[in-house]
Amino acid sequence: MMPTVADLPTASILVVDDNPANVALLCAMLEADGYTNVSSETRPDRALQLAAEKAFDLVLLDINMPGMDGFEVMERLRVSVEAYLPVIVLTAQSDPETRMRALGAGARDFLTKPFDRLEVLHRIRNTLEARLFYRARREQAVELEQQVVARTADLVRMARQDPITGLPNRRALREELAEHVATGVGSLLFLAARGITRVNDALGYHMGEEVLRACGKRLIEALPPEAVVGAWGGSQFVIIGPGADAGTLSHVVAKVFGQPFEIEGNELLLECVIGSCRFPADGTDPDRLVQRAALAVFHGSRQGGRHQPFTREMEEDANQRLALERDMRTAVRNEQFSLHYQPKVMLRDSTPMGMEALLRWQHPEIGSVSPATFVPLAEETGAIVSIGQWVMNAACDEAAALRRAGHTDLKLAVNVSGRQFDEPDLMRQLRATLDRTGLPGDALEVEITETVLVNDIGRAKKVLTAMRDMGVTIAIDDFGTGYSSLAYLRQLPINTLKIDQSFVRTVHESADQQAIVRAIVALADSLSLAVVAEGVETAEHAAFLDTLGCLYAQGYHFARPMPADAFRGWLQG
Repeated sequence: MMPTVADLPTASILVVDDNPANVALLCAMLEADGYTNVSSETRPDRALQLAAEKAFDLVLLDINMPGMDGFEVMERLRVSVEAYLPVIVLTAQSDPETRMRALGAGARDFLTKPFDRLEVLHRIRNTLEARLFYRARREQAVELEQQVVARTADLVRMARQDPITGLPNRRALREELAEHVATGVGSLLFLAARGITRVNDALGYHMGEEVLRACGKRLIEALPPEAVVGAWGGSQFVIIGPGADAGTLSHVVAKVFGQPFEIEGNELLLECVIGSCRFPADGTDPDRLVQRAALAVFHGSRQGGRHQPFTREMEEDANQRLALERDMRTAVRNEQFSLHYQPKVMLRDSTPMGMEALLRWQHPEIGSVSPATFVPLAEETGAIVSIGQWVMNAACDEAAALRRAGHTDLKLAVNVSGRQFDEPDLMRQLRATLDRTGLPGDALEVEITETVLVNDIGRAKKVLTAMRDMGVTIAIDDFGTGYSSLAYLRQLPINTLKIDQSFVRTVHESADQQAIVRAIVALADSLSLAVVAEGVETAEHAAFLDTLGCLYAQGYHFARPMPADAFRGWLQG
């Protein structure tokens, strides 16, 4: 339904001003005039978060605010909010320079302090009417686009042949699969061919299409005549094997991809991961069968296998991951996350010299969720960026409180993920956190894995140098498990190596493990780097590391991770 002027009272309005009196006055004016959907914020950072979560029709924005002024807020709104969002600037300044700068930043209109009630309401009404007109036109455009897409789909969902390979396409495969399911038993294979992107990048898309055609041709020639080979899209194929065993078919497919493809004088080798399911045992709906076979491909890729049959546990895992992803995005707002702190100690006498902040999630329904489960999911989905920012803020708050309580010699360690490290806003956020908490830079150590650094050595050097200039130190977490080249250790401003716990926990079981730990300690010593051994669980571990000259350690032998209150008690004890 098209919006009209009658919709004005329900328009969503956000008032942003660091002066609570101004906020209260504007909200009272709006509510007295019949507006029923008015929100307000006195902190610009919270206002930006609110605008990202809720679709507003109008923002009333103060220009002069501490920390982040209205100009920066407008710039960040322009980046983060996809739809057109009008802004009326609130200012006591009437000089042309301020007004021109505000207009350049995207302001729609101005309201001058002190506020005149009639002027305020007229300007807001005029802006909202323009907003309604824009929304109406946008909805018309979306509706027209949907009609075009639907018509185009009708013309395509009519075609039954893949335009590149000439094989049956999705529609034809669904129909074929439905017929086979209705008349008997069999197997469905979902193939994900790997290497097409490299071919496209190196030799052009036309060559990639030639390879796909060659794949289809080979599969038809190698498989039994009753098998149906189709193109699902991209570099994915589907094979319907009536009455066939999935293991037998996958063996044939593996042989097809085991031989290089010779295309226009180029010898090209592809890989494939195969997922399979059975009908009717694993279902009778064509789309569900394909989805389950594709899900098996996903699990096969994670486990490094070539053929992975579908199991019900895979679907349960996928549903759980989806539910966790949904709940994880609101966990910060619902205060479900907390931090535990594990001490870092002097190995020789167990004197505390620092602590590492570790994230914990207490889900209201399923209880404690392991970091090994939700942290990789947060990395995959990008939620780790906002979660990581919360961790940094909360951990620095606690570290600053400990310093005020007299623990000035403790250094806080906080993990920064790869997604966080790639954020352009990382350094500004870090500087703002230190300024807000009053925590000196040399009281903070950022822990980063090797893989994060070597993805882009040039950028890593720039970011780490900026951290060093702030006094922040850098530790390489899980050292020894990642990148094989050590050249980056000399190129980057690194202070500490953390020996991965997998080496420490088994150090008495293998001479090789002892040699690795000994080599890491010697390497750090030669580069004048500190060494922290993780996973020290026994007195034997501690004694062995001490003989090597390792100065620092953390692990259950000294203390488990604990909530902030317990950590303070541990320090006092």
